[in-house]
Amino acid sequence: MLTEDDAPDCESCGACCAFSWEWPTFIGDWDGDGIMEHLKEDGRMRCNGNRCAALNGTLGESVFCSVYEHRPLVCREFTAGSDACHAVRAQLGLDRSEPED
Repeated sequence: MLTEDDAPDCESCGACCAFSWEWPTFIGDWDGDGIMEHLKEDGRMRCNGNRCAALNGTLGESVFCSVYEHRPLVCREFTAGSDACHAVRAQLGLDRSEPED
């Protein structure tokens, strides 16, 4: 079972923002409002490869979101330390593949 201690520091991770070219997708009419148009594409955030174009810095070391205040709903709902968090960290070699019990 995951605990708060299993949650990585998001500002030194960035895995959830760099694992899929189709992530994040906007949900609803106002999702994405406040985000500069050059960072949006086809109903989602524009990506450079698999990495969200709003993500700055070095994965696994120091990162920040340039649209954090206006980030999409799916980003707001992603939980640090969740199974999904650890899965994307593992995919990028930043975490163990399965959380310990």
